[in-house]
Amino acid sequence: MKKILLIINLILFCSILQAQSDTIAPVVDANVEIYDVVAVHKQGTDGRGRVRHYVSEIKGEIINYDETTGVLTFKGLDGRMFSFQSEDYKYFEYNKEFVKKNKQKGINPRKEDEFEISAGFRTTFINFNDNFSASDYYLNSNGGTTDLPIALFVSAGKYFGRTHYLGINGEIALYSYGQNYLSAGLRYCYQYDAHKSNVAYYLPVELNFFKSNYSQSFQVNDTTFYDGGNSFSYPSDEDLELSISAASLSLGQGFSFIMKNKNAVAVEIALIKYFPFNATYTAIQESPNVQFAGSGMRLSVTLNL
Repeated sequence: MKKILLIINLILFCSILQAQSDTIAPVVDANVEIYDVVAVHKQGTDGRGRVRHYVSEIKGEIINYDETTGVLTFKGLDGRMFSFQSEDYKYFEYNKEFVKKNKQKGINPRKEDEFEISAGFRTTFINFNDNFSASDYYLNSNGGTTDLPIALFVSAGKYFGRTHYLGINGEIALYSYGQNYLSAGLRYCYQYDAHKSNVAYYLPVELNFFKSNYSQSFQVNDTTFYDGGNSFSYPSDEDLELSISAASLSLGQGFSFIMKNKNAVAVEIALIKYFPFNATYTAIQESPNVQFAGSGMRLSVTLNL
């Protein structure tokens, strides 16, 4: 079992690394700007109080240059007008090119109306409370049953205008406290972000059928000792095999890391409400008085193709 969990972790780690490398790839956009410039003589004082002479370029437009006097009439980018004498500047240049690089994230395209197949892994905390009522034979219970399955998850569906997704899904447990764990049903996702990054935010909703078998313990009254007209009961523990079926409704938050080819790695968390409609104990003459109710929480990591 440890080897299986190690392989699962390695697959998930590699998938997330691939998604991150695809979603943060930068796009360098080089823009060429053209200005007239004049290199003006300036002076300033350094940290030691010494006067330093230097040249600073001013961008703008050369309005007029008098070759006879060397007077340069110049308009700055802020609209101010300057009249520089020949000793005020070192040089000037017409139509100097400046390359401005804008480094920004490239926005990858997303599925708009395509079909999508997803596969991944889920782990779910499940808690069924039995709401036990004591009887002459069943004196107490362990409160119900819990499970923490690690399941293989698959789904298939279609996008409708990027915002909406509708499909079917199912999961089979690779590891579970119970036996014959199965969950399958309908899946809907509402994508609500503004598509300004490569991380999509969406709300997943699922309506599923759930079924699994568990072992549950009860305290039973199976020994009575009589002494001079007085009776004493000695309860013991009895394990029963429980088969439970339920409908489940879940609502969560999803984060989908979109890659260049519209594929994605998605991470979801969800809250689940279970509505049991059948709970039976096998190979017993008398059933305990129980009324199951369930809730849970789920974490999913999937690769969307």
